[in-house]
Amino acid sequence: MKTKWIILAVIIGTAFNAVPVCSTRGNVLITEIYYDTYLKGDTDGEFIRIHNPTEGYIDIGGWQLTDREGVITFPSWAGIDAGDSLYLAYNATAFYDEMLQDADFEYGVDSDPTPNMAGMDLWLKLRNGGDEVILKDDGGEIVDVAIYGDSNYTDSGWNGSPIKRVKDERGWTWGVILEREINETTGQYEDTNTFADWDGPRVYIVGQSHFPYETFCFNGNLTLFTSPDSSFEEIANAVDNAEKSIYLNVYQFHHLYLMDHLIEAIKRGVEVKIMLEGDPVNGIGDEERYIAREIVNASGEVRFMIDDEARGIHDRYVFNHAKYAVIDNETTIVMSENWKNTGVPVNNTFGNRGWGIIVNNPAVSNYFSRVFFEDWKPASRDSFPFTPDDPIYGNKYGAPPHDFAPDRTIPIGNYSHPFPSKIISAKFNISPVLAPDTSLMQTKSVIGMICGAKKSVYVEQCYIDKDWGRYANPGRPNPFLEAVIDAARRGCEVKVLLDSRYERVRNVETIEYLRDIAKEEDLELEARLIDNDAIGLNKTHNKGVIVDRSKVLISSINWGENSARNNREAGLVIENEDVAKFYTDVFLYDWHNGSYPLTAIFDTGSGTYPSISGTHKGTITPNQTITVHKLYTYPCSGTGGHTEYARIWNSTLAVNATWNGYKGDWHNITFDEPFTLFAEETYYYEIITGSYPQIHHTDEWEAEGGMGIINCTSFVDANGKVYNNWIPAIMLWSG
Repeated sequence: MKTKWIILAVIIGTAFNAVPVCSTRGNVLITEIYYDTYLKGDTDGEFIRIHNPTEGYIDIGGWQLTDREGVITFPSWAGIDAGDSLYLAYNATAFYDEMLQDADFEYGVDSDPTPNMAGMDLWLKLRNGGDEVILKDDGGEIVDVAIYGDSNYTDSGWNGSPIKRVKDERGWTWGVILEREINETTGQYEDTNTFADWDGPRVYIVGQSHFPYETFCFNGNLTLFTSPDSSFEEIANAVDNAEKSIYLNVYQFHHLYLMDHLIEAIKRGVEVKIMLEGDPVNGIGDEERYIAREIVNASGEVRFMIDDEARGIHDRYVFNHAKYAVIDNETTIVMSENWKNTGVPVNNTFGNRGWGIIVNNPAVSNYFSRVFFEDWKPASRDSFPFTPDDPIYGNKYGAPPHDFAPDRTIPIGNYSHPFPSKIISAKFNISPVLAPDTSLMQTKSVIGMICGAKKSVYVEQCYIDKDWGRYANPGRPNPFLEAVIDAARRGCEVKVLLDSRYERVRNVETIEYLRDIAKEEDLELEARLIDNDAIGLNKTHNKGVIVDRSKVLISSINWGENSARNNREAGLVIENEDVAKFYTDVFLYDWHNGSYPLTAIFDTGSGTYPSISGTHKGTITPNQTITVHKLYTYPCSGTGGHTEYARIWNSTLAVNATWNGYKGDWHNITFDEPFTLFAEETYYYEIITGSYPQIHHTDEWEAEGGMGIINCTSFVDANGKVYNNWIPAIMLWSG
């Protein structure tokens, strides 16, 4: 609340020699402390925020704040409305430069018309190494305390160790705000008078946004698409149908053909604004500068999020890595891919694996529009417009070299593009996920989604770092990965699929880590590298998750620490079984290196340890009529588990399949000819396995998707031991 402007009365501060008991008059909390600022001289940028969490107005006239060295006093007329907050700035002008909002009070210098504290004190300066912030009422009783760093405070209002000095991704504490955590269930600030109230997973950098986690429930239409299959077609079509505005935030934009569509939209009178990363890995390419120039010349706008410490410009996020667009404030496109030839290929026989979605809902679009303009805002020093021949930057954020000639070659590959886009009309629950705002929530968002899994978790990522905490807490487990492992410990089927081309070393380390845990704890947890070459993909750039085949995450969030804690990222959690089935089919296709069928199958899903080869006998009763030509055997991780011989029969059918050795796709064996298994009929099977196949340790098992039942009559292992509750983990499909 902005307090009323009146003549300020000077109130002499109460001495802070004795430490009284905490007040019961109010529950005002200290919620932010900015002590190690970007500004030269440091102190000018400091500020403190206090908050009234109650349902009533609190009179704070005569209250004081101290760090046990300096004391500042609130004017007699000061107060805080219910649920409101006050920012107290050492220098209100410096505060505005950092936060782009007015302070409520100024307490160190008189830099502008912002109301001054009644008792100002130049000596209230927050030490970078550690200090105290103590709030007292007008009777001198402690209302709230926060201590950090090397503070030795042990008196009333605080229990235990100080708040840790938080470090950013570079190991620096400057620019970092200490912020009190909000309980995800109650929506209220934590208040235990300990460092735990401030010890959340997020690093709060000055100037960053605080968008809430919201869920939008609606009946409507979603367009589902993947790269390389249909991303260009769907994005180009959405741009071509724009009538009023297109707001695009993307890490990199190198796509000349999508540029063409945007320029045509501008010619139709559509407002086009594009936000880009100002310092991507390997720098801004000439293609991007060319595209920016052409968009601006056509009357569009382009800005870059930049960082220039020498000039006092500090980007709010390490990378602006999001990939979303808002069209006409009604349609939102969210995807894992940049607007590049590999991410959104014109010819769908070539490109990266990525997921995307188009949401037609004004509420969702309004949410992303607010995010876009928060990041775009020209008043922020890190938001820099496309500028040719800049006196400081030259053409770093301007035109390409005069002799630059754009390459319009359309790459062609051998990907079979089996997944056309699909429109789903239904009821949806959709929740935007933003990094760093909501990406690391524990009960909602990505981690909450995985923690709620009851049956299965499928993860497809470009890369996953096993450990986080490079600076602040080296060796700290990756919370996304640990949530996945915990899902397996609860009995969920878990599959983790990682890129094999550009992040191979770190991904192999993560896969070995997961396989060791699966083996030691006997978990239904598998991890592997995707075979991009076999499928025909350039690389796997996806950042997706599927839970219980009913919830899907589509996002730009990699599972490295920097992405979730320090970047601007964007994604969506979609709750709908039809949506989940679409992306599950894509995932399993990739999981099986392009051999996964897209027709009805009888699939037991993956099994677990212990494992041994032998002869399985039992019955299969499908619930739907299916055509079968091949039998796939789930192998234990790192083994050659397979089926050497299979026979299926009843009174009207008798078919056989024999293994052909370690050749080609040897986890599949082919029957002599295709055959039909009819719904509700029972068939006998004999399956002889080799090496270490996965096994379901039960006498009866339901196939995935409710496709039928498989029973065990007997299993004789390679040592001659007999069991009646070992079922082979297999898939019968048409091939």
